[in-house]
Amino acid sequence: MHFAGHWHSRDWMVRTAREVLAAAGTDGALALVARNRPAHVATMAGALDAGRPLTMIHSAQSPARLAADIERLRRPAVVAQREDWTEETLAAARAVGCAAIAVSGGQDSAQVEVLLPRGDSPFQEPPAGTGLELLSSGTTGAPKQVPLSRETIARTLAASGTMYAGSDGAKPQIMAAPLGNISGLGYAMPPLMNRQPLVLLDRFRPREWAEAIRDFKPTRGSLPPAGIRMMLDSDVPAEWLSSLEVVGVGGGKVDPDEQAAFEERFGVAMTLAYGATEFAGVVAAWTVDLYREFGAAKRGSSGRAIPTAKLRVVDAETGVPLPSGEEGVLEVQAERIGPDWIRTTDLAHIDTDGFLFLHGRADGAINRGGFKVLPETIADALCQHPAVADAAALGIADSRLGEVPVAAVELAPGTSATAEELRAFLSDRLLAWQQPVDIRILDALPRNQSLKVALGELKVLFQ
Repeated sequence: MHFAGHWHSRDWMVRTAREVLAAAGTDGALALVARNRPAHVATMAGALDAGRPLTMIHSAQSPARLAADIERLRRPAVVAQREDWTEETLAAARAVGCAAIAVSGGQDSAQVEVLLPRGDSPFQEPPAGTGLELLSSGTTGAPKQVPLSRETIARTLAASGTMYAGSDGAKPQIMAAPLGNISGLGYAMPPLMNRQPLVLLDRFRPREWAEAIRDFKPTRGSLPPAGIRMMLDSDVPAEWLSSLEVVGVGGGKVDPDEQAAFEERFGVAMTLAYGATEFAGVVAAWTVDLYREFGAAKRGSSGRAIPTAKLRVVDAETGVPLPSGEEGVLEVQAERIGPDWIRTTDLAHIDTDGFLFLHGRADGAINRGGFKVLPETIADALCQHPAVADAAALGIADSRLGEVPVAAVELAPGTSATAEELRAFLSDRLLAWQQPVDIRILDALPRNQSLKVALGELKVLFQ
């Protein structure tokens, strides 16, 4: 595994994992304040190998919120980067009685330090049979831990080869997605299982990601949806991505025009996928053959259901399945999870060829005095303005109407626009009740580790 200019061997990972597990005690669950660091990947792999349940804690939050998670979860041991152990988080570990284990870099193996020993307090364990508790995306609030059984994890990893069809297994896999959610299972573990090199980036940054592609020359790459616009706004030379045959994108709706612009500029096919932690990974995707046949005609689609999953779109009120082409709420049946249909919070339609198209989130609708406003409708209209790189909308409380929509935008480099100009631009594109009552222009939209807009943080600005 390569990180920050250094290669770490498999032996390094094994030694690190053993040291962490030994520091955590001989039994019981662990919690990991998950960051994209070699020692954290080793801890995840070691816990899975040893049959120790591992609970992920979101790292991109304040010390006070980290401390609250430690107290709420009450796991026997918590592993974190040394800088995450502050007075507040140590006080929380002391109150719970859990072992506080600090990890940091090291060339022979990671530096593992027991800051607080494990006590005899009553601890909480995940549900029986749990292998991992991964973080959901947290798009509309604080991420939650989703338990996945060891059997489900085994099925997910056994099927992981289909995600990398056509990629050269001798070339490194580049991972910039966050370790703590389903990406950690889907991107970090398969290369380790298959003895494929892994290049770990601490987060997605356009130039750093492109430099990794240039230097290590993988045949397949992956981007978050927001990364498409970031790459288009960057000065990255197209030849840096010349080794890529395909770039996979998952995690949300993608603008077909942005997809086309990326493919034209960088000369790389882009295939979208749909999945979530709640159903242990991808349930809809493109194959190379599908892309060759339908790629240009179905831009913006997340592909078809994979062989071990079924998709349907239902009426939000009645739950009755809708015919092809009609928009409703998406439901998923994933064989690796079980036979039940899982209701998502995504609005979608499935066309007559079986391709899935996402339209936004059903649970984010703003009820403005009885009129429903989808935040994506406002954000999409704002993104049509040439000065807008990205936009987000949400609802805030209103004493008269219940809720009203507001919006924030991030401008493209080298452009300018005022709120008044943007409001005038929307007047021809939105109905009167869809118009945001307030538009804020920000240097950058707040984002979570998956690069999705952090609506909770954004809401605070308007409150």
